[in-house]
Amino acid sequence: MKTKLFLFSALISTMVLTLVSCKKDKADDPTKTYPKNVSIEYKCTVASGTPSGLDISYTNENGGTDRLTNVALPFSKKINRTVNAYDDVSLGFIAFGPGGIKGELYIDGKLVDSKTASSNSASSSFTESVSYIWR
Repeated sequence: MKTKLFLFSALISTMVLTLVSCKKDKADDPTKTYPKNVSIEYKCTVASGTPSGLDISYTNENGGTDRLTNVALPFSKKINRTVNAYDDVSLGFIAFGPGGIKGELYIDGKLVDSKTASSNSASSSFTESVSYIWR
């Protein structure tokens, strides 16, 4: 009787382990949460000195690129956009020193990328970009 009880317990344990170990893992598919509406904010501020001749390019509401020339600092642009997985946005800037500019990118109010570029010479330009890809 003890042998039968032991074999029955072993059989039940084996079946449970087999069922648990064969269960498929659920793969998180990030594309299932798209499309979604997001708020995007671009910012450029003086980091140091007196930079000049600021030109900016940024991804607009339709996914295209808008270009601005001789932009006054500080610069801020907020847009709303519907995005899909693997869409991207970017803010690029170019200016002349002496001084530096900090570029920032916010998605739904959260800072996702920030970079600073500078030059010590009034005749030298500097450039930088910040970007984000939805995953």
